[in-house]
Amino acid sequence: MTETQGKLAIFVLEDEFIIADEIASILEDAGHSVIGPAATVEAALARLEGDAVPDVAIIDANLRGDSSLPVAERLRELKVPFCLCTGYRSNDLTSEFGEVAMVQKPVSPRAILETIRKLAPVAGGA
Repeated sequence: MTETQGKLAIFVLEDEFIIADEIASILEDAGHSVIGPAATVEAALARLEGDAVPDVAIIDANLRGDSSLPVAERLRELKVPFCLCTGYRSNDLTSEFGEVAMVQKPVSPRAILETIRKLAPVAGGA
C-alpha cells in the first residue's frame, strides 16, 4: 500500500487489547487505515507476508515476555519505517532494536501522530 493524500496504511503490533484499540482509534480518527492490530509475533509475521505491505508500523517491544525483534527485522527487510511503542526506557531497547523512534506508554495521540509524520517521508521510498 502507498500513501494517498496524506493517508497511510499503518501496521499495529500490540498485545494489550485496550492499547491496540486506542492506537487504532487515534490513527483512524486522523484518516489513516490500520492493518491489524496483531497481538503476537507469529500473527504479525503472517500479516507481513501478504501483498498489503504497510507504509509505516507501530510495534510494541515486549509481547507478553516475547521480543518483537523478529517483526522489526522483517519490517527492515521490507523497508517499512517503524517506531516502538513501549513503557521501557529507550536506552534499555537500543541494544536490541538499534536506533529507532519511540513512543512512550501511556500513549498520547499527539506523540503517535507526530512520530508517524516523521516516519512518513520515508514511507513508499519517498
